Amino acid sequence: MEVEIPADWRVEFNPKGNRKKGDVVFQSPKGNRFFVSWGPLEEAQKRFKTLEEHRDYGIKRVQKGPDVRSTDVSDLSEIQIDGHKALISHVAAKIQRGMMARGVSQRDIWSVHFHCPNTSRYYVIYSMQRDAEEYEDIRTVFNSLIRTVACHPASTF
Repeated sequence: MEVEIPADWRVEFNPKGNRKKGDVVFQSPKGNRFFVSWGPLEEAQKRFKTLEEHRDYGIKRVQKGPDVRSTDVSDLSEIQIDGHKALISHVAAKIQRGMMARGVSQRDIWSVHFHCPNTSRYYVIYSMQRDAEEYEDIRTVFNSLIRTVACHPASTF
């Protein structure tokens, strides 16, 4: 897997991950995060009949979060990543701040799900906005990031 990120972002690897299954976090200077998760394609195909089911499961996980008050799902679209069908989704979530706090904050969560038969892996890339002032539109940053994704080596003929 290959992705280009700005030079001032931090990279954190999940120590429990490995080549077969894991995740990595790319963090901007103000704490906005972009996650890349992967695992065996066979595992995803056993659990989900379609890529749409895989995406919808991810959306439902956000909606069922313990601090999520409400969500609005939008911008469901399809693109190509390295020759593969990829599904983009946007969830605008209202999050309750703190246990007893009555304050609510807005979070924009962008995700893309795709399967790569070339490497026998599934991939999920998603953003977690923590500082809305760092980027005027987190979607632009997310789109820029996913345009650089390469999930398998280019063919050499």
